[in-house]
Amino acid sequence: MFVKISRALAGHGIASLRFDFRGSGDSAGDFEDVTIRSEVADALEAIRFLARHKRINSRRLALIGMSMGGAVAAHVAAREKHRIKSLVLLAPVAEGEGILDELSTPEAVSSLAETGITDHDGNLVGVAFIRQFAEMKPLREVVKSQCPVLLIHGAKDQTVPAHHSELYEHALQTHKRVVKKVIIAGADHMFNKHIWESRVITETVDWLGETM
Repeated sequence: MFVKISRALAGHGIASLRFDFRGSGDSAGDFEDVTIRSEVADALEAIRFLARHKRINSRRLALIGMSMGGAVAAHVAAREKHRIKSLVLLAPVAEGEGILDELSTPEAVSSLAETGITDHDGNLVGVAFIRQFAEMKPLREVVKSQCPVLLIHGAKDQTVPAHHSELYEHALQTHKRVVKKVIIAGADHMFNKHIWESRVITETVDWLGETM
């Protein structure tokens, strides 16, 4: 979907940079070494890389983050509030409660105690990630950004329930930030139908066109 979003943005004259965090996708490193802080650091470096490009207006940037990447984007936007002019959060994690419950099973706790890592959906997760995940405060951070925020969530998201976007919306409205929430009926966490994916792309492109 992010490839399609990038192509749609390019068609509207908006450049984009997609990247994999260290330990994920095509990037070097091991996933077990990933932490929330390392992902925030990677995203900040990506922004600096993009801002140095001669054809990019370094003070008119936007962030798009999905799921855990949404929580990371909230932290990053707070740190780059003079550059980030718009924020799109897709099925974003607002709090740790209920998200990594399977990592509190006796088997997972035993593995973490013995080796410092455990298996989560085929990925080895380190204890530092779990600790930082529990401590992160994306709702507190997102209101520092001051930029308009678009929230898109699937009504049937079983991984990160739609009430997470409601928490973001409430926090932003409380601090008098510009926010728009879109709940897509029937959609799952990854928007795994053409009609859902198309809605995400259209809403995202329209929002960035309006707010950038």
